[in-house]
Amino acid sequence: MVFYVKQGRLPESRHTYDDRNNLRLEELFGEESFDGAFSLLYHLHEPTRVKKFTSQSIEKEKITDEPYSHRHLKTSELGRKGTIIDGKHTILSNQRVRVQILKPERNTSDFYRNALNDMLLFVHNGSGKLVSTMGELEFAQKDYIYIPKGLTFRLENSLDSYFLIFQSKDDITLPGRYLNLYGQIKEGSPYYARDIRVPVLKKPADETGSYLVYVEFEDYFVVEERDYNPLDVEGWDGYLYPFAISTEKMAPIVGKIHMPPPVHETFSSKSMMVGTFLPRKFDFHPRSVPISYYHNNIDVDEFLFYSSGNFMSRKGIEPGSATLHVRGIIHGPQPGAIEGAIGKEGTDEVAVMIETYDHLLLTETGKKIEDPDYSMSWYQ
Repeated sequence: MVFYVKQGRLPESRHTYDDRNNLRLEELFGEESFDGAFSLLYHLHEPTRVKKFTSQSIEKEKITDEPYSHRHLKTSELGRKGTIIDGKHTILSNQRVRVQILKPERNTSDFYRNALNDMLLFVHNGSGKLVSTMGELEFAQKDYIYIPKGLTFRLENSLDSYFLIFQSKDDITLPGRYLNLYGQIKEGSPYYARDIRVPVLKKPADETGSYLVYVEFEDYFVVEERDYNPLDVEGWDGYLYPFAISTEKMAPIVGKIHMPPPVHETFSSKSMMVGTFLPRKFDFHPRSVPISYYHNNIDVDEFLFYSSGNFMSRKGIEPGSATLHVRGIIHGPQPGAIEGAIGKEGTDEVAVMIETYDHLLLTETGKKIEDPDYSMSWYQ
């Protein structure tokens, strides 16, 4: 993250103690070994204390992407399943990125930790809070929730919750072009530092019992059985933490003529760009064509999740629809969309996009919810 946060009780200096008879146990929670962003967490008990380790296999989603073409996936057809631990439907995947849908059917007191991937959740529906070692973070519909790899947490969500999830092996960050020399979000960016919500640390849990933490690796869980509640952090400070930001607080960038997708960028990593299409005024040139041009995505695959509003460039799209437009095959507005767009003054759409530098491949789960006629929707 780009700004420093300090919460709870901390010793006067890092790697020191204030009271030898009342030690707080310091954990460095950081990325890129000791070179990346980090925070220091102060526990009541040893964070390494685990009573028992077991493992559970995870059934890996099979790839079935033949032939390679544009896709339309109706994620509303996916059923409710499990929790953040075991309920994620993977619909598209490559070696660096997973695209998933989560519709949890219940809450759980067990904890989850992703060992390998940063996670970015978009709340299509529902509300709740993320409860982690760093505090409680409330979320609502149209929020993004960023969760750094290695964080121990659970979700307490309403039972109508419906999430789009991106998992990334590469760190998900704020785009560098929005930051000044000092790491501060610049004026003219689509959001500002005060729009970012961080977890609020509560009173540390100093209690014994049986607590399970499911640590996700590529195709298995390591399950930690602990006898102290993991939520025992008394204070923390630093630059690495989960956060939320509402798309309703964002200010989309508009122009005199059509603005290309990079102006909608919200987050980035080495392997993908995340963009958000929001309600906005259209171009103000008197003869503007306020809709995207035909394009070939020469270096990227483009995924779009349609959350709400009127998606004027596509027919047959509904909330929860997801499209994949692949590199090498031209795409753009469907027949009649350009003519219908002329004279329009704005849009109320909310949609989430990622562009990935490696091919996104369809899984068997994605195949089950695919509209098989989508690739022919430009031929009418």
